[in-house]
Formats: sequence, C-alpha cells, structure tokens
Amino acid sequence: MHNAFRTEMTPTEEHIKEIAELLDCGHVCFFHEQTGTIEYYPNPDSEYFDPEPWQETIDRIDADLDNYLPFEKMDSRQGFQMMEDFAHSLTDTDFRERLFKLLSEGKPFSKFKWAIDNSEYRQDWFDFKKQANINWVRSQIE
Repeated sequence: MHNAFRTEMTPTEEHIKEIAELLDCGHVCFFHEQTGTIEYYPNPDSEYFDPEPWQETIDRIDADLDNYLPFEKMDSRQGFQMMEDFAHSLTDTDFRERLFKLLSEGKPFSKFKWAIDNSEYRQDWFDFKKQANINWVRSQIE
C-alpha cells in the first residue's frame, strides 16, 4: 500500500470573494482542500429549502467532509455589528445618528435596510458589506 502526498490548497483571493458572495446570498459553503473547488447549497434551515436538486452535492460533501473547509455566514449579532460599524464609518452625522436610532429600535435589520435603500449611501453600504463579508471569510480560514 502506497501513501501519496496530500497537498492541501488554501482558498485564493478569488475563492474568498466567491465564498463571501455565496454566504451573503444565503448558501452554506465548503472549500475542497485537495481540488481547490467550492461546493455550496442553500441553507437547509431556510423555510424555502428544497433538498432534492441539491442532494447530490450534499451527499458528495458529507462523504468527504474531512477534506472540506466549511464556511458559515455571520450570525445576527455579527450582522448587527456590521451595520453599526457602517454607521460609525459615515461622515454625514445626521444620517449616522438616524441609523443609530433605527438600530436601537425594534426590527433594526428591516429599518436599517429601508433607510439605506432610500439613501445616497446604498452603494457605500454594499461595498462596505462586501468587504466585511470578505474579511469574515478570511477570519474563518485563519
């Protein structure tokens, strides 16, 4: 019996960006350390999850789990922190204060989203969130 060398790949910047995007879209992601491929499927906890079209992928990952690096999306506490961090980054003090007020009320996620979507800072938020998600993926690799 011969023992081949196992070379483990680490995710590249392109992999990290793709994984961050997939997580942001609500997917569960895995990086195969031998092939350098990304596997994903919708979050099984979602009320809309239908396992049938994804069963082959799920089975492939489950059968080889030791060779996959799993990635999880931020939890709601981390998502809330990201919104606070974005508010802190704004130089527009009126809008920054408005966001902090909304974040201190009930339904902060939907109120924050509505305020951002109806502001001049929508693209700034998307850019900020994208970078925060990339940093989040990086932190899971380290």
